[in-house]
Amino acid sequence: MQNSYIESLHVMNVRQFGELNVKFNDGFNFISGPNGCGKTSILACISHCFSPNNFEYSRFKGDAEFWTDFTSGHEKFRVGFSVGAFQGEVYRSSALRGWNPPPSGDGRKSLEVHNYRERSSNFCPLFLGANRSIKYKQISGMQREPEMAQKLDAYSKSSTRSLHGEHQQDIKQWFVNRYFMIEKEWATEERTNWEHMVSSLPKLGPFDSKFSYVKIGKDMEPIFSIYGEECYLEELSSGFQAVLSIIASIFEWVEGSRPDGERQVAIASGTVLIDELDLHLHPEWQFTLRDGLKSIFPNMQFIVTTHSPHLLASAQQGEVIVMPKISGRESYNLEASSKAFSGWNTDQILSEVMGVESLENKLYERLISKAFDLVEVGAIQELEVVVDELMSVSHPSDAIVTVLQAKLAALVAMNND
Repeated sequence: MQNSYIESLHVMNVRQFGELNVKFNDGFNFISGPNGCGKTSILACISHCFSPNNFEYSRFKGDAEFWTDFTSGHEKFRVGFSVGAFQGEVYRSSALRGWNPPPSGDGRKSLEVHNYRERSSNFCPLFLGANRSIKYKQISGMQREPEMAQKLDAYSKSSTRSLHGEHQQDIKQWFVNRYFMIEKEWATEERTNWEHMVSSLPKLGPFDSKFSYVKIGKDMEPIFSIYGEECYLEELSSGFQAVLSIIASIFEWVEGSRPDGERQVAIASGTVLIDELDLHLHPEWQFTLRDGLKSIFPNMQFIVTTHSPHLLASAQQGEVIVMPKISGRESYNLEASSKAFSGWNTDQILSEVMGVESLENKLYERLISKAFDLVEVGAIQELEVVVDELMSVSHPSDAIVTVLQAKLAALVAMNND
């Protein structure tokens, strides 16, 4: 099997970045860090490397350059722009001066953005933005699907708009089309993919929800089941809509961007970029989503942004890229941390990975600090008040509160002696 994935991104003088270099692995890549550090901007810069459309979403200085290195099959490529491609720095109206291709080297072919697919085996990443709600749309029946070349153009042109919530795949029509297709003799891959998706949904849902596809009725409305209750597609909760939207969009993309014989989702490779993967999901679902996606798409590369400590705790070693607070005057070289965060608690991830500085101001933290100060000076009465207050805001099995209760009891015993 030939693997296709994004290897790295180089950016200079684009958006808030002075110089940024990011390396990716060929599996899961969780991009996290302080708010406003540029997580979504990384995805946007990658999208600009693969499409000559939608440059109005970013600022480019006159000396801007950016490119993405990627592997497609057995070949290595670089696509993007070198210095001099853009004229001036005008918000939402930077002018493209020329198709200056990036430098090549090390056996890597340099490609121009406007014709890269002609020379790179149609490598085409999928970009999914944070807007994953499913609005009602009436479907009248099966609809003719565009040819592969048209689909590739559509994915490329909509990449940046998708990240900004201005384009979504029509997954409801995809469901209805598959309903009509899967029994056809010629629909071998469609049928295999459909069975793979339907069998995977129950494993993906949280809380023993038994999330499953039920049927499509004569009114052309897809029906699902959650907790034993049937509901229409648009009636699903925001979390189930978000996950189903991601799953179905990937299936639709695999089938639309590859030739016959290479469209089986369970073995397909490629790159899916998702902004705010944790959006609308309960923390328990965030813990399990990474493994769920891996089981459905075992050979896919995922590059995702997240604010969720629970998603980061589910990541394996070498899957988390921690961003600092970016200054446009500095140069940054980022790659996955060698750490795994499965043993870190939520507060530790929030403070040390995401740069949350207000945790020390929480009532619990202040009371703990005050209690230990009172222990040091032996202030029994004040300590009793603080321990009581801690017990009212802490978990019943909180280990630190138990220690403080023991210290309080020891001080009382010493005082009585």
